[in-house]
Amino acid sequence: MAKHTTPEPDFVYDPVKDKGHRVEKSVKKSDFVFDPKAGSTHPHTHMSDDFSDLQKPEKPRWRKVMRVIFIILGVLALIAGAFALYLYLTAGKISTNPFGFGKLKGEADGRVNILLLGVGDPGHAGETLADTNMVVSINTKTSPNQVSMISLPRDLRVKILGAGENKLNYANAYGDMQNPPDGVGVAKETIEDSLGIPIHYYVKADFTGLKQAVDAVGGIEINVKDALIDPEYPCEKNENKSCGLKILPGQQHMDGSTALKYARCRKGNCGDDFGRAQRQQEVLTAIREKVLSVETLTNPAKINSLLGAAGNNVKTDLSLSNIQRLQEITKGLNSSDIINIVFSIKPNGFLVSSNSSTDLVPAGGNFDDIKAFVTRVFELGPIWKEESTLTILNGTPTVGLSTKLKNSLTKDGIPVVISSIGNTPTKDHATTTIIDYTGGKNPNTASYFAKLLGVEVTQPTTPVKNPIVDFEIILGSDYATAQSSASTTSN
Repeated sequence: MAKHTTPEPDFVYDPVKDKGHRVEKSVKKSDFVFDPKAGSTHPHTHMSDDFSDLQKPEKPRWRKVMRVIFIILGVLALIAGAFALYLYLTAGKISTNPFGFGKLKGEADGRVNILLLGVGDPGHAGETLADTNMVVSINTKTSPNQVSMISLPRDLRVKILGAGENKLNYANAYGDMQNPPDGVGVAKETIEDSLGIPIHYYVKADFTGLKQAVDAVGGIEINVKDALIDPEYPCEKNENKSCGLKILPGQQHMDGSTALKYARCRKGNCGDDFGRAQRQQEVLTAIREKVLSVETLTNPAKINSLLGAAGNNVKTDLSLSNIQRLQEITKGLNSSDIINIVFSIKPNGFLVSSNSSTDLVPAGGNFDDIKAFVTRVFELGPIWKEESTLTILNGTPTVGLSTKLKNSLTKDGIPVVISSIGNTPTKDHATTTIIDYTGGKNPNTASYFAKLLGVEVTQPTTPVKNPIVDFEIILGSDYATAQSSASTTSN
């Protein structure tokens, strides 16, 4: 007969054996255990599931979230650090001064000048000749800072230290021969001597660098004003043969190959070296706009392509930190506000053709006028761009007033073309008058004359269909009195 066994209870309490302890073989979470000997000082309780948080509080959820965030930030920091290292390593291929920090040279003095040199690709005929010579100046005294782009033609006759007088494009080639593989110092010194300003930095690039830079940012937008036709433009794969070029007018989206052709063509109706210099400034401005666009700055692939293009085809003494600083001090600048200067043989272009060679020489016989203009380019450049013509008439009995004003404008280097001077039919003009025949199209010139003479600019009383000049100044008795007072004071 089977022995009867009594089921063992879930909870067994023996007050003798326990002596303040409980014996539990299997206690459910829902059971409550109380030790009567321990009293209120040693309670032993097992709370139900509803109050389990009071026994073992869980770590707040936000701590877990923060831990994840910190991990993500750490990973991003590592990626950013790796990218920064990559930038600096790439900068080391481009720059002779990759780790330069602090303010830019010239920034504290109010002006930073950077020389841009364009040379041919390796193996190209005359590859070391710098056919592009441009100075980018930044006025750090204004807000936003002003920027001027000053282009000098390659055929300008200059003094090259150690090589005598020669064409400007030879300065870089001579420097490379003296200090291979990069003798840009001679070109910098030549430009400094010709323009009368210090050159703080340089950037030298070849044709491929320009082409790849344009492609790296996805092309650029150029408004082609007139059709360009150059039947002698060389073939891409053979520079010794002519394949010709035709670019239609209108808004154009250009890839690297087209942009390079647009910037290089100089024959046909491309406008010789002067037209080429203007288009080079257009292309560089368009590249700047695209590089600084959100579309490029937020696209690592484009940045990488830009760095790759620069690494193989650009040399500079700007560091990565310098380039970042340049971006900061030109932030907010509109491309339309850039002062574009191209010295040429046009009236008021500061240059003339040499009588004895194909060289170009300063119209004044030396570089003094050019130096004076470049020194004041941020003041005079906007007037120069408008290419205004002027006639000066004396409306008083005082002899020589027109000549006096003409000489004053010339001495101060005011870049207007004075077409003629003379006298009015009558001598009874009490107040000086400035007549603007452009309909307000040359505001910088009008503003300068108004400030100089202390009178408002007026429009012609009757419309003039084809005016001979842009401005007419009729000097009155007020001007004669002011000149007489100034003369007395100076004596």
